[in-house]
Amino acid sequence: MTVQTFISLQKAGSRSQEWIEMEDYYNRKLWHQLTLAVLKYVKTGDHNPGHLSEVHKTFVSDFDHRISSLALSSIGLIVAEDIPAAERLEFLENLLKKVSNHPEAKIKIMAKTGSLRIDQGQVEEVQELIKELEELVNSLGEITPVHGAFYELSAKFYKVKGDYNSFYRDSLRYLGCIDLADLTSKQKQEHAFHIGLSALLGDKVYNFGELLAHPLLESLKIACPWIVELLLAFNRGDMNKLEQLQPQWSQQPDLARNEVALKQKCALLGLMELTFNRASSSRSIPFSEVAAAVKLPVDEVELLVMKAISLNLVRGSIDECDKVVNLTWSNQEYWTYLR
Repeated sequence: MTVQTFISLQKAGSRSQEWIEMEDYYNRKLWHQLTLAVLKYVKTGDHNPGHLSEVHKTFVSDFDHRISSLALSSIGLIVAEDIPAAERLEFLENLLKKVSNHPEAKIKIMAKTGSLRIDQGQVEEVQELIKELEELVNSLGEITPVHGAFYELSAKFYKVKGDYNSFYRDSLRYLGCIDLADLTSKQKQEHAFHIGLSALLGDKVYNFGELLAHPLLESLKIACPWIVELLLAFNRGDMNKLEQLQPQWSQQPDLARNEVALKQKCALLGLMELTFNRASSSRSIPFSEVAAAVKLPVDEVELLVMKAISLNLVRGSIDECDKVVNLTWSNQEYWTYLR
């Protein structure tokens, strides 16, 4: 089918005015205006299955060499969702060849191919792709919109690998690169839930302030309020609240599997809270007081304090003879959220 025949058919449809404009831009070789019109067309309205792929194949491919690489990648990523799943990866790889001279366009396409490979179970191959993408992203020098595509892929990779710490870090970076208004309510809830889980389960995550202050968390206050309450409890090191919420969180398989680790983490945060709330001149704390605050047997306090010191959550010393901990500092970085 020729371009003109295709356009004539489209002009007979419900969006005829747009096609009349695009035909005019095409005939007059006004490529910039045509690019903007095509972008608007593919982004808006409802399209029948297969329509966008036909628009790309018959119309856009005729002048894609005249479109900026960044715009072509944007159009291609939207069209890719209309390509049959079995052919989508090949479509994107062909598109990548056309934009390989533009780092930002290249990153967007590579990130999408990486996401598709993860969906197809090709997780290990994606690890090398992420390394290549990271070099490209770092070469940009400043934060750009395509950083979000990279961090979204990286977070997805770490989620599949079960690396809670890295998933939490890159998910927050992803959120820092996007406009939340571009996410649906369901997407917001899913992101918030999984980031919340990773904050709880990550053995290197003791800073809940950034997540608790993030507007994304509002999406969970109605859909899944118990996880917000649980995050707040961890932020305070509140062992009583942790136990009170156990009927809810124990129904979540990942949290239930990690019950011992969760309770130890909450106890560590409780020790930090205890230290932080005491005057600097009154931080010699009996083992018995620590045990009561974090709901542990007295004979487990020493190990808890040693772990907290090793993680640089607190600083101080332990007097085994007098059963007293002398804590001189609590990592205040983790207490930026107003409780």
